[in-house]
Amino acid sequence: MGLLRRVSRYLPHLFFLTLVLVTILALIPAPSVPQAVQFWDKAQHALAFAVLAVTGCCAFPSRARLVTAGLLVHGALIEVLQSTLTTTRFGDIYDWYSDALGILVGVGFFVLVVSRFAARFQYPD
Repeated sequence: MGLLRRVSRYLPHLFFLTLVLVTILALIPAPSVPQAVQFWDKAQHALAFAVLAVTGCCAFPSRARLVTAGLLVHGALIEVLQSTLTTTRFGDIYDWYSDALGILVGVGFFVLVVSRFAARFQYPD
């Protein structure tokens, strides 16, 4: 069994672990973030969801569209949960926009780089 096949076996586990980690980090209490750092907050959202998109698409390459849609819904759900379940976090539509941008970047990276690289090595579906 090739190295790529062995690694690809664990990608679904990595994706779900990352999904749980991002969700927990989004919902745990956090100190107030100063206004000057708001851009960094949006960048963190975009980066987290870009990583989720890449790992999700790599784990389930034949279901990349479903992964994309699911992550968009998950990002919206996190914002709703922040508004309803936490007292130190607040749902923000701009956070969801940042999530969506990260997903777009992650899926773009997958399509342009990962899937082409993997196709050369007969990436298992």
